[in-house]
This record gives sequence, C-alpha cells and structure tokens, in this order.
Amino acid sequence: MSSGTNSAIVNAALAGIEDARNTHAAWTRNGGYFSWAPEYLITVSVAQSIWEWCAPLTVWPEFRLSDALREASPNHPRPPGRIDASRRADLLLYRDPQQPHAIIETKRNVDGWGKIAADVERLRTTLAAPSSSFQLGMIAFSSTVMGNGQVKGGFILKDRLSRLADCTDDIRLPGWKCRLTARDVNFDGHEHWSAAAVVLEKTPARHPRPPRDPACTRSAAQVLSAS
Repeated sequence: MSSGTNSAIVNAALAGIEDARNTHAAWTRNGGYFSWAPEYLITVSVAQSIWEWCAPLTVWPEFRLSDALREASPNHPRPPGRIDASRRADLLLYRDPQQPHAIIETKRNVDGWGKIAADVERLRTTLAAPSSSFQLGMIAFSSTVMGNGQVKGGFILKDRLSRLADCTDDIRLPGWKCRLTARDVNFDGHEHWSAAAVVLEKTPARHPRPPRDPACTRSAAQVLSAS
C-alpha cells in the first residue's frame, strides 16, 4: 500500500498503537497491563506502521526540533522563542528530502488533558512557524482504564475520550483544523483501552471571492413586466 495522505498517516499511527498493545500482550503472555507499557514501544510501533503503510514518506525518530524548524521554514531560520532548541520530536515525517511534512508525538496512557496539554501547546507553537512546510501535527496516545468492571470501565473511557475531544475543539490555530480521533474501546479481560490522537491538520488556502458588482448591493432587484 502506498499512501501518504494525512488521513493515511493518522490511521497508520492509530494502528501502530494497537500493534504496540498486541505486542505487549504477546510479550507478557496477556498478563501485562497496556497502561504500564513503555512509551518507546509505542513510538517504535507507530514509526513502523507509518513506514510500512505510508510510503514514500520517510520517518525520523528523535529528530531535534530546532533542525526540523530550520528545514520547515528555510526563510525564517530562527525557531519561535517558546521552543526549546534542544528538544526532540518523537517522530518527524518527510515527504521529500528537504522539507518535513508532519510531526508526531507519542504518549502512553493519557487519562486527562493535563497529561498532554504541554505537548499540544508545544506542537501548536511549532506548527505556527512562519511559512512552515508542516501539513500535519499529531499527539498519538493510548488511553486505558484498569478494572472497574466490563460495563463501567467502558463508560469511563468513552466519557474520558469525549472530554478530550471537547478540549481539542478549543485549540485555536489559524489555518488549521483540530480534532480528536479515536478507535473503538476494547476490553481484554482486565482493562479497557483505546488508541486516539489529537490531530492538527493544515487547511487549504481559501481564495477570496471576487468583489460583487456595487450595483447589485445598492438597490433592490427590479421585476420587469413583459406587457
């Protein structure tokens, strides 16, 4: 499969989180809680999934943000002041060798907006760099609820994802649309879990409408009689 669309990248990232859960379950003989799985396992699994399903994109793990910003905005080489130049992106995606296309951060077991608020703000600031080549930014994560019974735990997780979606709707970044996307809630016998992502996607530039004829706006339409 060869698809580098933003939708394909998002779907591949969510699939990577699900693959990480299945890998962790296999390694622990289905006895380990996914909420305890190491974050690097999720990051590598997401990178693998994107590399396999979103060719010809290339994937760079642990890429320094200052270098990414310099390549994304070659005419504005200085990164925004709020960006720590030594910080690294979990995954940086390139559509061509010169300019990055997407930045992805991964998290494990996000149980509320407070767990990702700083990451979302850092991502929002990075994507807002002048004349940036970035088209997509994402915080991809797992969310889990241990115990609480099969029915109650599922309700808790669905409510959590709904509240995260409300917080995502409050993100303001001109020229970008922001949403939360999530896979189905799963139950493996001892915990509920879901793969989800806060997605920031650049919107196509809107071409201004041609000005209306002033004559059309100054007077009411006239009805002409044929008689």
